[in-house]
Amino acid sequence: MLSNKSNKSLNGKEEEKAFSRSCTLSKQFVDNFQTILPRIIDDCLSKGSLLDNADMKARIKKMSLYYTLETKPLLGELMLYAFEILNGDESPNEELRQKAYVLACVLELGISYFLFIDDIEDESKVRFSKPCWYFLPDVGSLAMNDCSILRSVIHELLRQNFPASMYLQLINFVNKIYIVTAIGQHMDIALASKRNYDNYTMDNYCSMAVNKQIFAIKGPIVFALLLANKATDVFMHQVQDISMDIAILLQIQNDLMDLNCDGLKSSTDIQKGKCSWLAVKALEICNEKQRSIFEKCYGSWDPNHVKVIQELYEELNLSQLFFEEKQTRHEAFLRNIKELTPNIIPGVNFYQKLFKLLVDLKI
Repeated sequence: MLSNKSNKSLNGKEEEKAFSRSCTLSKQFVDNFQTILPRIIDDCLSKGSLLDNADMKARIKKMSLYYTLETKPLLGELMLYAFEILNGDESPNEELRQKAYVLACVLELGISYFLFIDDIEDESKVRFSKPCWYFLPDVGSLAMNDCSILRSVIHELLRQNFPASMYLQLINFVNKIYIVTAIGQHMDIALASKRNYDNYTMDNYCSMAVNKQIFAIKGPIVFALLLANKATDVFMHQVQDISMDIAILLQIQNDLMDLNCDGLKSSTDIQKGKCSWLAVKALEICNEKQRSIFEKCYGSWDPNHVKVIQELYEELNLSQLFFEEKQTRHEAFLRNIKELTPNIIPGVNFYQKLFKLLVDLKI
């Protein structure tokens, strides 16, 4: 870990003041993201000594931007916002600003990487109201190779823009996140393939959810701590503690989006028998007759069976139960914050903002 330059933390009034003023770096990044990301990708590709093929460069740029430019760069914004709070009133020079923008773009590209894989494994057809990457005519069976390329581009961005010591810390964290997320994805698929509904428990679901969603929670905070040179063991441990409830809620919300398919993403959770929050909650509260219907129809591609499950979800009022779950998770999150050390970095207000923004995130 980088050594902490100072353990001094903003007090409540100072932090509130910091939050109330305009955060120039994060605002400029969001306002200009559509040009910043392509520029950073072009710069990366121009420096690559192993890549001379123009068509391959064009493909890499296309895959890098395909999902990434479709939404507001929320993770990048959060990372830059946290960095500005950690950095106090000190304005970053141009070199530090560039490094900050690269890290923000790495977070956004990381999301695209995981979505590419998620769409392949889920056999989704639509993402962000357009065909999934693997569904494009010139992709198909090349999709997994493209995922490997995109992951390597992320590594290359870090290698090109950071000194060896910091690159090592960043890449160690990124690789750990890759492994944890992949384990979460494995749990998701394994539970569905075995189709043992006795294993569709809230404990198993929460374990899977924390692994699958940890990138979106920890990534922005850890990158900000590393960039601000404040990534002490104490603060890194606190980030892990705070991440749990947000990660679970984020996965629950993603499952609910599958139920209320809005064109942003197509879903086959019911057909594939996924261990979703909806399925777990339904099994938790249903009566014997309802469970019998669930076991007969869940995991079937028959449109009539899918409709029966959707009607069962409505009968069990799962949408309302989600809002109750959201409130419960929020209260648990606030309790966890209050129990942390007084000089937590970033401060309490930042984590409250993180919670609010992430639960509104649609990916």
